Amino acid sequence: LTAPASADALAGRFERLDVLVNNAGANFPGGLDESAPEGFEASVALNLNGPYRLTVALRRALKASSAPGGAAVVNLASMSALRAVTMVPGYSAAKAGIIALTRTLAVKWAKDGIRVNAVAPGTIDTPMTAPVHAVPAIVASGMAHIPLGRFGAVDEIAPTIAFLCTEQSAYTSGAVFVVDGASDCF
Repeated sequence: LTAPASADALAGRFERLDVLVNNAGANFPGGLDESAPEGFEASVALNLNGPYRLTVALRRALKASSAPGGAAVVNLASMSALRAVTMVPGYSAAKAGIIALTRTLAVKWAKDGIRVNAVAPGTIDTPMTAPVHAVPAIVASGMAHIPLGRFGAVDEIAPTIAFLCTEQSAYTSGAVFVVDGASDCF
């Protein structure tokens, strides 16, 4: 997603597309510190600019969808977009941008029959979050704010994404679904 020509080439292979799930996400891209300008910029390029470029490049194919309820774009945001996560300022800013982009494209593309929504997961056990388990203080701090008492699983996010791709959500666009174990970090 950080190579514009690759995103454009991929998008050019589709005449029609019913569903696009933007699930790009990484922090500390290339091992860079996101508190430094280069790390911040790299994170925004990967987590916001890349999905934006791909989505816009696929607009024609999404508009050509004949799926019941219209085409669906589902962007993966993050709860870090809605609360301070000081370790990853670039990731947090990019995911906040994903929420704004979701709402903007939902309004802009409604006339084209394209629905755009987002899912904002809390802390989910994935390879990206695996390193936090090595720092008990971070785990304890996170758990103190999750009333369900555990990190989530990928299988608990997927059904929300799947719902947003179906005709049952045909009247849902511009929404951000929070799936975070009832986090009280606000």
